[in-house]
This record gives sequence, C-alpha cells and structure tokens, in this order.
Amino acid sequence: MPGQRYGKRRRGRRGDDGRDEHCVEGALDGCACCGRSCSGLWPAVLVLALARPAGRPGAASAEDPAAPRPAGRVAGAMYEAVRHYRARVSPARPACCPYTPSCSTYAVKALGRHGALRGGRLVLGRLLRCRPGAARRRGFGDPVPD
Repeated sequence: MPGQRYGKRRRGRRGDDGRDEHCVEGALDGCACCGRSCSGLWPAVLVLALARPAGRPGAASAEDPAAPRPAGRVAGAMYEAVRHYRARVSPARPACCPYTPSCSTYAVKALGRHGALRGGRLVLGRLLRCRPGAARRRGFGDPVPD
C-alpha cells in the first residue's frame, strides 16, 4: 500500500520524519525508556553467536575490560555476543539501563565468574527485571553475586 511504513515502530517522541527520536530501528534490543524490555532479541543474538564458528581467521580476540573471557565454549560464545553488543550496538544508542553496573557489564561479569549455565540464568533474570520500577526497588544497584 502506498504510504504504509514497514518495520516495527516503538513508542516515544517523534522526530520531524515521524520516527521515534530515542529508538534505533533495527537495534538488537529494546529500551526501557521506549516501553520495551531490554531482553527484546537477546535469544536471537545468542543463537547467532552459538552458530558462528569459534574462531575467525585474522580476527583479534581482545578481552573485555570488565571481565576475562570464560573458558567454556558456550560461555565463550555468550561472552562474544555480549561483547559484540557492547562494541557495535550500544555506542549507537542512548544509555537506557537503570542499573549500576549496566546489563551488558553485568552479563560479562556473570559469564566470567559463573560460566554458561548459572551465569546465563543470572543474566536472563537481570534482563527480565531491567526496567525503572524494579531498579528503583533495588536502589539502582545490582552487583553480580559471588
């Protein structure tokens, strides 16, 4: 149909072109300020990271400053997915995580300390509660448990 827009639209203030000012179309996750949870498409990112070969020729594998790379293959793939988000997606979007440390820093630390199974469960729980109301009840701080 003429005049019909394709793709998802999110709530928020509209710019001159009718698009939301706060959201980036095609981003891998939503934003709490836009009314969506930050857990939007994380499962798809994790599946893509697990399906990708473990090492790419010629790619430098620098560690994240928040935590070292975990030893396990699954935890390493999850770690790489979070690193991709932190390096490529997050800088192009406004900061919207209400917690300290941010959800991506929490994910890197949890995977480094606890591995894929427990770390993944901790990260999933954190992403499900990543909204301003839950953060306010916790005092905006939610460190990774030891």
